[in-house]
Amino acid sequence: MKMQLLHKGSLITFQPEGGGNEQCLGYLMHFEGHGVYEPTLGRVEVTPQEADAHNTALSRAEIDGLDNNCRVGMGGAFYLGASGGKSIIRTFIGDLVAEDVTARGRGVTFRRKGMTFKGRRRDDDLLFFKRVA
Repeated sequence: MKMQLLHKGSLITFQPEGGGNEQCLGYLMHFEGHGVYEPTLGRVEVTPQEADAHNTALSRAEIDGLDNNCRVGMGGAFYLGASGGKSIIRTFIGDLVAEDVTARGRGVTFRRKGMTFKGRRRDDDLLFFKRVA
């Protein structure tokens, strides 16, 4: 898909065909010899360095969104992992979101900056967490 990408070197966005609001690319993956890919758009004309800068900015924006804009009922998708035998929550690129994590069965709860988020495991480690308090 050919489109004009905006703001290369930081958070990369695009204007959808037919108008509409400017949208942000998702996390970008570089495959040596094949290019850079975005999960829903496929191959995008972005250098590996631009992809790294975008992914870093997107990860920071996700965490900032939790801290400053997330009201009860809102949330985001993060990854359940482990460090030192304890459960942790991270962004796609591995930035730490929370170490205060409780995992019981399929339910996972994490706390960050006085807020509580709950998610439910399916078949992988990507969970959608919703703020509950």
